[in-house]
Amino acid sequence: MKKLSSLTVTTVVAIIAALTFSTAVSSAGIVDQPLPLKTKIVTKDGKKKIKIGKKLPVLVSCSKDCSFKATVTLIAPAVKEPKSLTGNLLANNILTLNYKLTKFGRSYLRDNVSGSKLKVKFSAKDNETGKRVIKTRSFGFFK
Repeated sequence: MKKLSSLTVTTVVAIIAALTFSTAVSSAGIVDQPLPLKTKIVTKDGKKKIKIGKKLPVLVSCSKDCSFKATVTLIAPAVKEPKSLTGNLLANNILTLNYKLTKFGRSYLRDNVSGSKLKVKFSAKDNETGKRVIKTRSFGFFK
């Protein structure tokens, strides 16, 4: 009889604990709302300046599945040259945006390092909720 009563008490305690946990989860709203979309725009080394070369790489990513439009604009004293790209990006994947330069473009940037920058505008739309996140970041150059 003693074993039966201790088993019953253990079962009752387990049921009460389960009900308390499920009430806490639903009252906190964790289950009801999906996580927000987060985006990142960084260089390969994580710094604020990009080394001048044949390609100017910038990495972008989304925390969830998203469709995006990325615009990379080279801003220099005599030039403002935008390039655009659209597509879909899976959750936590990294996309490398390479802005390609000609030999003349590289020498022009080296001569005008202080007045030049690379501006990246990344607009991502969450495929699940339809909400849009727009992030803009500018990077300088070094030789």
